[in-house]
Amino acid sequence: MGRDRKPRRQPAGDRSSRRRAAELTPRDIRAYDVDVVNLPGNRLFSRVKVCVYDNPVHFYDFDIFFRNGGHQDVSVRSRIDAGECTRVIDLKGGRRSIDRIKFKYEETSWFIGRATVRIFAE
Repeated sequence: MGRDRKPRRQPAGDRSSRRRAAELTPRDIRAYDVDVVNLPGNRLFSRVKVCVYDNPVHFYDFDIFFRNGGHQDVSVRSRIDAGECTRVIDLKGGRRSIDRIKFKYEETSWFIGRATVRIFAE
């Protein structure tokens, strides 16, 4: 009686879901958030510092884009606790006009609350 049974076919949706999950690579799964902060005006700065308030943030990377089309990649790759700041980052090329700053980060607050990130430049 059990010998004549054919194996049950899985619905097509189940097969495709399994196939898609198996094809994912770590690059496809983004574990961080990306935010862009636009700086208004045309003021010149020679260095920046990023400070974190309320909850810790793990920064992976941030990029500074200048109004003249240039760009500076800043490697942070560290957790900044609430009330702490990154090192002072000197801008390459002296005083520059910043257009925007792009952050790649992960909040590490375990859903307790949101972190506040402030950018200081001079």
